[in-house]
Amino acid sequence: MHRTKPLAVISCAACLLAQLLCGCSKKVENRLVIWTDNSEFVQYAEIYNESHKTKAVLVYKEDLAASLPPMRDELMPDVIAGSWLRNSRVKRNFVPLDFLFERRYLTSSAFYSVLLEAGTTSHRQYLLPVNFNLPAIIFSAENEDRLETSYTISLEQLRKTGATYNKKNKKDKYTAIGFAPQSSRQFLYTVAKMKRADFRQGAGNSFLWNQDALSESISFLKEWISTENPSPAVENDFVYKYLSETDDKRVTGGRTLFSYMTSDKLFQLSKEQLSQLGFRWLENEGTIPVEDSMIMTGISAKSAHKADAAEFISWLFTPDTQRSIMERKARMNLNNMQFGIAGGFSAVKDVTEQILPVYYTQLLTNIPQADSFYVSSKKPRNWEQIKANAVIPYITESVAAVSDKKTATLEERYAELKKQGY
Repeated sequence: MHRTKPLAVISCAACLLAQLLCGCSKKVENRLVIWTDNSEFVQYAEIYNESHKTKAVLVYKEDLAASLPPMRDELMPDVIAGSWLRNSRVKRNFVPLDFLFERRYLTSSAFYSVLLEAGTTSHRQYLLPVNFNLPAIIFSAENEDRLETSYTISLEQLRKTGATYNKKNKKDKYTAIGFAPQSSRQFLYTVAKMKRADFRQGAGNSFLWNQDALSESISFLKEWISTENPSPAVENDFVYKYLSETDDKRVTGGRTLFSYMTSDKLFQLSKEQLSQLGFRWLENEGTIPVEDSMIMTGISAKSAHKADAAEFISWLFTPDTQRSIMERKARMNLNNMQFGIAGGFSAVKDVTEQILPVYYTQLLTNIPQADSFYVSSKKPRNWEQIKANAVIPYITESVAAVSDKKTATLEERYAELKKQGY
């Protein structure tokens, strides 16, 4: 039993499915089944159905990756689109898509190459990237002159510039801290990624990582906090006392200079909120890590309508289609509900660089530079659970721990998760 998220999703999917099941005179060839965990595909199905005889039927799966392969009694998918599809089951669950490029339905040059490469297995294209998100550092627009660079900010720059903002009162208590790494557990995890801890899938659905790089990232964070803020305990007290507001209000309120935020959250803010902010893409040694949850799509190995599935995918990735999607969202005032294409930058270069800035004008001065992107290794199907219940708690507690306090190792935490059935 798969729970649904937004009520609008289940309502629309139910209507589409009812049309399919009740229309007994219709041939099965006249429908295309899409499995997804992303609510915005409701709109995409509606737009597609306006101009195609084959009608798209949406089936929402709360945990899409764990739903594959489909059960025999389920409505078999033709197209599958969602997060966490890059795992060891790709070849079992999807058909190769190289023919889309060979027959010129799509051109590889239209995509960001590093994202396209992420969808390959054994040198064949099984998945296509739909979108991506990036880590960003936000600040009040009035503090723009404090930053040295115009497009990105490195970990070292974040540390150095943040420290210049720190202030104390007469009682030697901090009243302002430029940046508090512990204010964001996601930031701590991102640092581990940037230091190449290389969280990845092992044999089967096992979980591996580079412990040396992970330890280095924790040491880096502890040294940062102890030197600049000036200890994990002091920083934590400051975060608890002053930084309980939303990320944008943290920086506009003046208690902190910087705050961490991913692009999908940043561009969900209202125009009024965005007008008060500046931002930089977070990088380390010239690279910007793509967020783990990038959405990908492919044709199901169980599909009985592969030609129709290919038509839908080819349609979805044309700039004209994605322009129509953005125009529809603007008419319905939906741009703040989900950012861009399915909640992120489009993997189609022309859409991100030419179409999205029309709707998110802050991008006009800071389009992400593709040559700096990197995509992390394939993850286990249950990566969200592993990350939330083992990886992030381990990093967070390790950074905050005093030297003589022992915390459970990541190996121990992962073993405990496996006992619980994750």
